[in-house]
Amino acid sequence: MKIRRTIAMSAAVLILGLGVAQIAGADDDKKPQAPHDATVQFGAPQPQTPPVNVVTPDEVTITKGGTVTWIVNGGGHGISIYKVSNHTTRQDIAEDLCLDPAVCNAASASQQYIITDHNGNIVLDSGTNPPNTRLNDADRVLLGADGPVFLTGTTATNPNGNTVQYRFTKTGRYLVICMNRGHAIINGMFGFVTVVGDDDDN
Repeated sequence: MKIRRTIAMSAAVLILGLGVAQIAGADDDKKPQAPHDATVQFGAPQPQTPPVNVVTPDEVTITKGGTVTWIVNGGGHGISIYKVSNHTTRQDIAEDLCLDPAVCNAASASQQYIITDHNGNIVLDSGTNPPNTRLNDADRVLLGADGPVFLTGTTATNPNGNTVQYRFTKTGRYLVICMNRGHAIINGMFGFVTVVGDDDDN
């Protein structure tokens, strides 16, 4: 009698355990999966309406090995990518720039700015202008895409502007910022890419 009761109880525990596992599995299936690739507007889509020097969306998440395509809109843009710590926010970057229209002007953009991430690590050192006419820290940049007169962007009369693509092979968080000093430092033209995967490359 005790043996039968023990077997019955064991069977009930096993069934209950399987039920919990199935529920957990169902919950895992419901978790949203990050897309493999993303497209971002770098500069306001045409025809431009203020604000012009923006990145839309300014936050994208993709899976490791995926590609982000930036569609360049308007003129005077260059695209650069830097690695930042995982918890870096827009405020972390903004507080190292000069975004107050009451005090910031073209002269402000020529000054030196040390941009740090959430952990206080230096992401990029702008140097002064001159000699650094562009926002490009060669010691830390992962990608710097510009041209002799920056990139050609789409306009109302030219729908075939430049696009820039970058394939992210490591998980983590990345700052994408305009290489035009004024656009980045005065207008806050930057965004983020978060790359997720099963492993941790940080």
